[in-house]
Amino acid sequence: MKKLLLTGFSILIFSLSGCSLKYTRELVSEENVPQIRLENIVMKRYSDNKKNMQLSSSIYEQYKDASQSYAKNATFILYDESMNQKSTGRTGIISSNSRDQIFALFDGIDFVDHNQNFQIMGDSLKWNGKTEQLVSAKGQSITIKKDDLVITGKDFSASAVSNTFLFSDSVSGSQVFVNADGSNEDIRFSGDSMQGSVSNSKDSAKQNSTILSGNAMVTTSTMEIRADSIELTGNDFNVIKANGNIRGVNSESEIEFSAQTLEYNRDTKIVVLSGGVELKDTKNDVTAKAQIIEYDQNTDVAIMQIEVELKQKQNVCTGAYSVYRKKEQTLELSGNASVKQSEDTFRAQYISFNMETEEIVMDGNIRGTVTTKKSE
Repeated sequence: MKKLLLTGFSILIFSLSGCSLKYTRELVSEENVPQIRLENIVMKRYSDNKKNMQLSSSIYEQYKDASQSYAKNATFILYDESMNQKSTGRTGIISSNSRDQIFALFDGIDFVDHNQNFQIMGDSLKWNGKTEQLVSAKGQSITIKKDDLVITGKDFSASAVSNTFLFSDSVSGSQVFVNADGSNEDIRFSGDSMQGSVSNSKDSAKQNSTILSGNAMVTTSTMEIRADSIELTGNDFNVIKANGNIRGVNSESEIEFSAQTLEYNRDTKIVVLSGGVELKDTKNDVTAKAQIIEYDQNTDVAIMQIEVELKQKQNVCTGAYSVYRKKEQTLELSGNASVKQSEDTFRAQYISFNMETEEIVMDGNIRGTVTTKKSE
């Protein structure tokens, strides 16, 4: 026996032994006794001599209020004007109120929209035909699949009017994309909530937008990003934007970073960080700080702007603008540039610094201090 909530009533689902699908805590009345009860039926609906729906169920009940009906162990097919199947589905219970256009589905829901290659699965969904809103029961998980996208979350709602959806609790998912070189890239994501918009266009992947909020995380083949919120947009979600308390790792470049805002393009493999940025080259033991850092994953070159500070071994380098070449281990500083080595300090308008040989080349308004120690 399973207790379900449906349009304000407590409904008990019993076995097939003569019990109605609709019960309440109140005394049995005409409203609670089905006027029509059919078993193992197939119902078909036609419009303009064309079949537009087919429903099969083990039990079908219709009540005194002819607008209210129930079906158990139901499978259904929706047809388009050409009599092709546009949607199919199955569910344990269907409740239909045709007057209010309220339809509720329970237990083992599996609905497929063949035109948009869209599938939704769960145990509790309600559709309001007047407002065109689809919602799940509180705390219930819903799984959505579209092409290579899979999302599972709780407290789901969607609007067919605005083509938007929301998971307001515990959501995670993944999507597989084909890169320009033919390789597959699996993107995984999670968060405390998720909202997005879906285009009806056949080229919808270029217009979709998804925002993860609260403990948001996105992982690509080379990048892991954590932040307060993360937005996925663009062609095949190729643009990733993050805000608030960003922490990340680039496994390919062996780079760790933190910032307040981030924008990463998966196609160009360029990431732009801003707001109290800190970047660590773990392989070469180099730490850089700036207000803005643009890192090119293809060339391993970082362009740093505003309040630049880079530390390596006993060297501390500062300036207004700098270019760090990770592979060559060189640094170019400009704008009141300085390099401090232990107790020695070098200043100039432009400084080129080789981190391996510690060779320094300076140009423009050169000055500095050098400290020597006498041996005993």
